[in-house]
This record gives sequence, C-alpha cells and structure tokens, in this order.
Amino acid sequence: MKNIINQLDSYMREALCLFDLPGLAVSAEVGENGPRALAGLNYKGAAGVKDITTKEPLKPEHVFHMASVSKLFTSAGILALCEEGKLSLEDRLRDVLPYVDIADDRVAEIQVRHMLTHTSGMADVEDYHWDTPRTDEAALKDYATSREVRESRMLWSPSEGRFRYSNMAYELLGLMIAERSGMSYEAYMKKKFLEPLGMEASTFLTFERTGGSLALDDLSQAGLAMPHTKDSEKRIVKEVHYPYNREHGPSSTLTSNLSDLARWAKVHLDRALFPKERYNEIWTSYATVPNNGEGMGLGWFLRRQESYEIYGHEGTDDGFRASFWICPQLDAHVTVVSNISRGAVKKISKKIFEMLIHSV
Repeated sequence: MKNIINQLDSYMREALCLFDLPGLAVSAEVGENGPRALAGLNYKGAAGVKDITTKEPLKPEHVFHMASVSKLFTSAGILALCEEGKLSLEDRLRDVLPYVDIADDRVAEIQVRHMLTHTSGMADVEDYHWDTPRTDEAALKDYATSREVRESRMLWSPSEGRFRYSNMAYELLGLMIAERSGMSYEAYMKKKFLEPLGMEASTFLTFERTGGSLALDDLSQAGLAMPHTKDSEKRIVKEVHYPYNREHGPSSTLTSNLSDLARWAKVHLDRALFPKERYNEIWTSYATVPNNGEGMGLGWFLRRQESYEIYGHEGTDDGFRASFWICPQLDAHVTVVSNISRGAVKKISKKIFEMLIHSV
C-alpha cells in the first residue's frame, strides 16, 4: 500500500510540471470490496498553488469549481423524482415546461431521456456571462425563456439518437427539478443529496460562501482555489472573473472538494442512491460520443480502460478543469482537479487508473 501511495504522490508532482498547471489536487480511493492489494487505499494530495499571485500552497481541502461534474447531480435529481413518481424519463419537455419553446417543430419530440443522454438535438449555451452573473432564484427560468433558447436551432430529431453535448438541455432539466419538486434547483440538490451525504463543503450557490460576493479576493478568503488561464505568451495568469451564474446552475455551478466528491463516489459505488435496476439503466450506453468513442448513459459517460468499465464526467469552465470517475469492478474512484482552463486532468486521471489497475 505504501508503494502505490508513493507512486501517486510522485506522479501528481510530476504531472503538475509536465502539464504546466498552477495547482493540482488528486483523490484516489479503493473500498474494502476492491482488490486485496489496493483495498482501503485512501489517497488525497495537492501540489502547486491556490493562487499564482499570492503563491499560497494548494491543499486537498481547498474548494474547486467542478463545472460539468455538476451534471451528475442534475441527472440524479431527475432520477430521484422519477423514483418518487413525480417525473418519467418518457415525459416530454413541452409537457413538463409548457412555457419553454424552441424555434423548431422537432422540439415536440424531446423527452427527458433525450436530454439526459445528450441525444435531444438541442443547441448548446452560447455565452455563460460569467462577467455579469445573476444570483436571484428567477435566473434559471428567465434563461429558459430567453431569446437564446427560443431562437436556438435543433441539429436533428431526437429519434435519430445522435450525440450532441448540450448544456442548454441540462439547464432545462434543472428547471424541471424545480417545477416538480416545488423548490429551487439548488435547494433540492442540498436537501436531497448534499445534506444527507454530509457534503458540507459543497454548494451550488457559490456566492453564499461569502455572504453574496463573487469577488475573487472574497472567494479566496472563503477557501476557494482561484481560477487561472494562460496569456498570449503562455504564462499562467489569474482569471478576471469566477465562473458563476445562477442561470447555469444545473450544468455548471457545483463547488466542492476532494473529500465531498469521495462521498458522492462511494454512494454510487455502493449503489445506495437508487435501486440496482435503476443503476443498470443509468450505466447503459444510449449513444456514442464521436470524438472519443465513449458511451453516454443517463448523465454519465462510460468508457473502458483495459478490461475495466469506468463511469464518470469531465468538467471545464473558465479557470478550472475537473475529472471524476468511478470503477465498480475495482470499488475505486479517482478525482482530479486543477485551477486552470484546459488543464490535462483527464490524461492524469487515466494514468492514475492505469497505476491502480497494474497494482492489482
């Protein structure tokens, strides 16, 4: 066990330099049901800095913007409402949100299942407006009825089953959660998942960490890693804005840390959130992702690494990259986060899984 921990620690520090990242945080855990050589592994490490301007060291407990990893929670919210009988995967967008319209007759065909699996044919978000964020509860519904949504054009009919990643679809799924639960999207996420799982460092309302401010200095004081990018000369610089806008909560705004995401991983590895039959449905491939051949389940991406099935999600927004994957066969999960746009976190995650697999 000590050997794999040393390997992970060494690789994390190597990757920080190899991929030119300001900061990198890694979690790799294997449960008691994993292979004997790895069972009980609990590694959490961090290297680099939280903020390039202050050089404050990054720590495993620091909070990161998780970007599209948020979609795993939105998917879970939809499925929880299905279990409660308040929603069905066959329900149509127009029936659940009758006030939402898209300038294409094929919108009438879109079902909840299509939206979860990115096969709806819907367009993507054009601009997140991180520079002019809204924090009021009406923001999500206003986006859903905005000109951007109304005038968007569908690429194809949902019946074609073709993959097209759509953040817009996930914003509308979040609004469905609000409509059918009778509370805001963020309140439902908190009540249904974050509080019961003890995810105390997590929230979809970033501004609540500071009493309402989204200023970088205030967020830094609250324990959040700062967002970075690279300038025209490839130098690492701090982003001007933190990536938050309540219009895009369901697709993008979870902030969390390694320990909390380990809780999220464990509840799925234990198949404790939904009945076993539902998990079989969640981790079935309904479409193929063209650029990498991964499968698309109900909110989860599905890939194969050597002889192992691995399920998870990537996330990227201005200033951050996140990679979250679980492997039920190994009873293992790996989370990799970095505080810079386009950081190579998926490559790092794959390497870590390779290390675990070859340690079996």
